[in-house]
Amino acid sequence: MHYSNSFADCFGAVEVLDYTNESRVQFPGNYGHRDDFMNMFPDFHEANSVWLRLEPQLKGRFEFEIFTENNVDFSYLLFKADDNSFCEKLENDEVKPILYEMSSYYDKGIEGDPRDENFKPSIETEMQDVYYLMIHTNSTYEGKVRIRYKRIGKIKTTVSKIQDFRTNEKESMIRIRIRDKETMEPVEANMIVNGVGMDNALFMGTDFIFSGSRAKDLHIESNTPGYFLFVKDVEVTKKADENADVLIELEKLSAGKKLLLEDIKFYQDSDEFLPIALPALKRLLDFLAVNDEVKIQIQGHVNAPGLENTNKIQKLSDDRAKAVKKFLKNNGISVERLEAIGFGNTQMTYEKPKSLEEEEANRRVEILIVD
Repeated sequence: MHYSNSFADCFGAVEVLDYTNESRVQFPGNYGHRDDFMNMFPDFHEANSVWLRLEPQLKGRFEFEIFTENNVDFSYLLFKADDNSFCEKLENDEVKPILYEMSSYYDKGIEGDPRDENFKPSIETEMQDVYYLMIHTNSTYEGKVRIRYKRIGKIKTTVSKIQDFRTNEKESMIRIRIRDKETMEPVEANMIVNGVGMDNALFMGTDFIFSGSRAKDLHIESNTPGYFLFVKDVEVTKKADENADVLIELEKLSAGKKLLLEDIKFYQDSDEFLPIALPALKRLLDFLAVNDEVKIQIQGHVNAPGLENTNKIQKLSDDRAKAVKKFLKNNGISVERLEAIGFGNTQMTYEKPKSLEEEEANRRVEILIVD
């Protein structure tokens, strides 16, 4: 079974979380790691594509428009996912698109006035429906594709409201509140919470209540447009019949601040990633896909306490930063948004590390928001 971090492949599809604003994703200039349609459409060969995962949470009609920069030609395919194995089924040629345009290419985008009630394409949806949208161009174009959405009907409400996922309101609870770090105002965010019996489910809103009787230590992730990526492990120390409150403070994006991704780690004396780094790299990839205007500086560091910053040490830190840059570039992020620089051992987190964990923390990369 093939897996991929590239959003030119189904397995790396960008999760669309906001349907009130348009999505903007950059074409990677390639088809990722696999031509997904060579058996489905023998006359069609994938050249340059992006994948999006859509969960409109709507009972009604869902419509979208697609536009490309410079009016570059494109086609599209829309699939409905019956379960979480959609991408595996796609690889095995077990699924077919519900909407597609393959025989001709739009040269001006899909036409439609945003004030018009008749966007196109259009599908009828239920609340639980999940879709995958693939947009393709024959060129090696690396500009942006824009997708606008319209939801007509009953939309699941998550704005400024507590969502209680307990089956019994009398049982103990864990409440998670998401707030702007500067203003402490509620933030409508997307969140994954592992440890509450609903692992890897995507939640959208500002306040959530989960069963405290089922809870164990939590792992929380949020990748909300306009805010820094948030990843945190929370230790649950309360008794089974007590309530707990977890406050998540999201920080707005700003040039000059650093995005902390502690798990981008390397083997000793190597620019090869440790296995723990791969989920963190995917989070960084998704962060840059969601915030498509952000430019970053990737800063490499090594663990070399008590030594001079020799050429060998400096090169290793350069290579680590370049390894992250290469990963992002290979998975569809424009190289113009990426700068890689090494600092050798001049900025170690622990100048005199006393454990393997502290040594590992020194051999890292940090992400500086440039623009």
